[in-house]
Amino acid sequence: MALFIMAMIINPNAKKDYPDLSHHVNSSLEIFTKHNVKVSNLFATLGRYDFLAVFEAVDQVIAFKVASEINTQGVLDTETWPVIPYEDFSQLIK
Repeated sequence: MALFIMAMIINPNAKKDYPDLSHHVNSSLEIFTKHNVKVSNLFATLGRYDFLAVFEAVDQVIAFKVASEINTQGVLDTETWPVIPYEDFSQLIK
């Protein structure tokens, strides 16, 4: 399984278009489950991003699918990064 971090921002138009914004955010997040992606952590943040999700997917294709589908909902804008644990990285640079 490949590890990813997805940073999400609530689309400014969604704040105006969806009075029940929380429901629509939750519906967007259900896309992870739809694609059998395991979300290990989901954080609400203060700062540039509204949410961060740490998740595992079979491969980048599935990660792309999830991100694309979330973006097309029009509620959350995403930025997704493939990541590896620091311990694995430190072994690469020895």
